[in-house]
Amino acid sequence: MNIIVTGASGFIGTHLFEKARETYGFNVKAFSSHHINSSHIVCPDEPGFGPSPADLFHVKRAEILIHAGAFTPKSSAQINQISGCNSNINFTKKLLDLPWQNLKKIIFLSTLDVYDNAEGPINEKSSTVASSLYGLSKLYCEQMVNIHAKENGVITQLLRIGHVYGPGEEKYDKVIPKCIKRIVDNKDIELWGDGRELRSFIFIDDVVTAILNAVKLQEQPGVINVVGGNPISTYDLIHRLIKIGDRDIGIIQREFAGTVRNYVFDTAKLKHYLLPEETSLMVGLLKEFRHIEGLRINRH
Repeated sequence: MNIIVTGASGFIGTHLFEKARETYGFNVKAFSSHHINSSHIVCPDEPGFGPSPADLFHVKRAEILIHAGAFTPKSSAQINQISGCNSNINFTKKLLDLPWQNLKKIIFLSTLDVYDNAEGPINEKSSTVASSLYGLSKLYCEQMVNIHAKENGVITQLLRIGHVYGPGEEKYDKVIPKCIKRIVDNKDIELWGDGRELRSFIFIDDVVTAILNAVKLQEQPGVINVVGGNPISTYDLIHRLIKIGDRDIGIIQREFAGTVRNYVFDTAKLKHYLLPEETSLMVGLLKEFRHIEGLRINRH
């Protein structure tokens, strides 16, 4: 099976490309904005984008396109970054315009940010009213992919990815890596508000498993949310990380004046089609903790 993966140097893409290569061998190629130490890499030539004639050969013979490449906000301050969000749309258009002569399926990685701010368990039928430019850009790309696929007789599988954690997440300004870094550095952790808000995390290995299972999926079930099904409060999450770190770390509570929202999901569809079992949160947190701890120690 000939597969092309975009975004192969990103957080999810790095893990995905490595596992896809392990599963399908050198029939897996990569679009990436950065060099990857691997043979037969398909790289866009920015700003003109066009792959070389040799690389176009791989495009023409590709049967599966896994579109994971995108501008992804590394902090909440970037969710309305105009240039980055526009690049998601522009890149997807250029990608779809390539000569995909043998393409049978497009797996597009979208985001849970396409959903509105309604409370209650979110499922695939929940209303999509994105509240950020990032969410809107991904929702627009979903429609681009669907229209292109319909016009060209290609199957689509839209996967809306949730809060992913694991080794590699340290590049993002997210709660888990931020807490781990402070614990490793023996610094107290700041908790904004009372910490009762619920978050649902999914381990990076589970995300990769779900994506690769989508490659083999014969059915066409529509959108699937690839998200965690076991919500945890921020307060309990911090205490679990402190327990893993086995350090005498304090928690400094700060007043939070913003809107508190719980992120809870119905994962029945994910479990049925792509991921019967999730990695235990403690197992996943331990792996990420040891990874970041190793990076912090080697830094000195």
